[in-house]
This record gives sequence, C-alpha cells and structure tokens, in this order.
Amino acid sequence: MPEIEAARSAVPAEDTLPGRFTAFDAEALDRIEAAADRVLAETGLRFEDDPETLALWRQAGAAVDGDRVRLDGPRLRQIIRATAPGRFVLHGRNPARSTMVGAGERPVFAPVYGPPNVLREDGSGGFGTRADYHRLMAMAHAAPGLTNTGHMLCVIGDVPDAARPLEMAIAHLTLSDKPFMGTIASPAAMRQVIDAATAAIGPLDGKPAGCHLLHLINATPPLSYKGNPLKCLRLAAESRQGCLVTSYMMMGATGPVTVAGALIQGYAEVLAGLALAQLWCPGTPVIMGIFTMPFSMSRMVPVFGDPALHLVQYGAMALARRLGIPGRGDGGVTSSRLDDAQAGSDGGRATAAAMACGADFILHAAGWLDSGRCTGIAKFRREAETLAAGAASDNLEPPLPLDPALAAELRHEADLAAG
Repeated sequence: MPEIEAARSAVPAEDTLPGRFTAFDAEALDRIEAAADRVLAETGLRFEDDPETLALWRQAGAAVDGDRVRLDGPRLRQIIRATAPGRFVLHGRNPARSTMVGAGERPVFAPVYGPPNVLREDGSGGFGTRADYHRLMAMAHAAPGLTNTGHMLCVIGDVPDAARPLEMAIAHLTLSDKPFMGTIASPAAMRQVIDAATAAIGPLDGKPAGCHLLHLINATPPLSYKGNPLKCLRLAAESRQGCLVTSYMMMGATGPVTVAGALIQGYAEVLAGLALAQLWCPGTPVIMGIFTMPFSMSRMVPVFGDPALHLVQYGAMALARRLGIPGRGDGGVTSSRLDDAQAGSDGGRATAAAMACGADFILHAAGWLDSGRCTGIAKFRREAETLAAGAASDNLEPPLPLDPALAAELRHEADLAAG
C-alpha cells in the first residue's frame, strides 16, 4: 500500500485524463459553477434543526438568517481544495484488502444500499431478514470485483430498529474483512459502529491517511440539509471518518427538469456539505456525488434507466475533479422489478457510464431492483461476477476470523439495543 504524502494529491484541473469521457467542456463547467455560486449567494441553503452547524457558518463569515445560510461559492471551493484529500485509504480489517480511493486508482465498487425488500432466486420476496443479509454479505465478500461491502444491503426486518446498525456492522466485520460503509441512522448508532470498526480494525494513528468507514450524507433537495445528516456529518468528521456527500434529487420533482439545472442545484448543495466537513475537521476524507434521475410527470415515478442520469454523472465527476477530490458514480440502477432484460440493460449502461466518466467510488454496483426498493439476489450475483472479470484475482481467501471476545462483546451490545 503506497503512503499518502499529504492531505491531498494533485489532480488535473480539467478533465484531461486518458480513458475518461465527458460531455462538458471547460466553458460549460465554468457556467455551471457560476450559476451554483449565484444560487448559494442569492437563495442559500437551509440547515435544519442543528444550531451547531449554524454557529459554525457564522464563525466562517456566512450570512445566517434563521436556518437559511447564504454562502460564497469561491470561498467554499477554497476551503475544500485547501485540506480535502485528493485520495485516501479505506482501511479494511485485513490490511491486504484496504483500498485506495481517488486520483490514479481503480474505482471502488460497492453493492446496493438501502432496499427494504429482497427478491430471492426461487421467486419469493418480501422484507429482508437477518438470513438474507448474511447471505448477501457472504456473496459480497466472495466477489473480487466488490472491493467494499457497503452498508444496508437490505433492511433487516426481523431485527428491532435500534439494534439494526450494530447488527449490520457485526455482519460486515465477521463475514468479510473488506472495508465497508457506516450507518447514518442516528449519531448514537454511528458512534456505536465507529467504535466497533475501530476496535476490530485498529486505531488510525500510524496508518496512511484515510478512514475505516464511509458515511452517506445526503442533502435534501431542493437546497436543504436535515438535522440528522448534519449531526452525522459532524460526528464523522470529528471521528476522522469519511463522508460521501451527495445530492439525491429527482429531475422535475425535487430539482430542475434539465441536466444543466440539476447539476447547478446539486453542485450548490454538495459544495456546502463538503466544505462543512473540512470546517469541522480539516483533512476529513470526502467524496462528492450528484445522484439524479428524471421523474416521470405522467406516471409520477423516478425513471432510473434514463440516459439523463448518465449525463449528470459525467458533469458531476468533472466538477469533482476540479475540486481535486474523489467523485461518486452509480452503477446497476434500474426501475425494473425483475432481473430481466431491462434490468440488465439499465444496470449495465449505468455501470459503464460510471466507469467511463472516471468515478472513483461506484455505489449500487450489484443487486439494485425496483427503483432501489428491492435487492435482487440473482442480480446481485450476476453483477458481482461481471465486476469480478476485471478484478485482480479470481478468488478470495475466507475472511480473517474476528477476535472471539470482541465478537461476543458486539453481540451483547446488539442484544441490549434489541431490548
């Protein structure tokens, strides 16, 4: 594992790296940045239910009116470029499985995140269970192409809400030794999972610059952040853990209907979140993402197979490279309810677009069905095997065993949370 010499690595200012495709030239990106700066200065963003964040913005010189904050876009970019790392290490429990994220590195692939339902190979389906989660985790570990096992591969419906975050962390720590993602269920649950990962992986001191966990911090379009993501972002930064800051909008519903408009709004939203992480703790590992899909005005549902999603991804990655930080891609997404030809076509094109634009961390790369409401086990296996074709090895050793005493302690904590 190469050492990281400083908090950030040099990244080309423009989209000139070989093997990458972009639909946006420098002039178009300049106009998107300028329009986002105007949104930040004239309309601003709302930061709800978190007085600490508002106090930090006041301290940074922003104009705060209630929970609305008007911001200086060039100043936000300056803050991010000054301290956000251009690449960093995601440390796994097995150091041999740790991965570099960012400039000049292979993309990191992680599976689907968040579906409440599971479609099993025998055609049965319904709410996910602990058994489903363990099976998906074993598959994620066995797939060389999935270099991160993600988080919430499905909702574990037979485990009480309070115990789920730690239950998932135990699965990731015992059934695999790859890096994984942390919870944002609440700051208290996040603290539990961070402590569990630190106990299992070891402290960050003395290791190459990086983190144990990535936390998905979503803005709430249009132009707002809710209290829980803000508190989780602060805790992640103060704990030296990573943040995947994303604007997740639907074009025509929670964002503009055009690609350019979606990029302008999304960039304004994520720019604020990325800068916040650096204000809380300079050097916090961050990844920028704008995850946007058209919203059907006739059927009132998001359309995940539409090529507009890919165009937004191309623009978002080009903007991330201008900031000098890693960018997020989204693979495998589809509106299909079954693992059929539509699902294969939609998911394959989404993954190809994420790779073509040079995304550094590609989420939802295996298993996504039904607009993200279902994890398809057959699709999970198929996509994981497809990704494995480009991986460095054809098979993986079984995960290193977790210290039995630590495993027993984590299980006791989960039982207490379950009541």
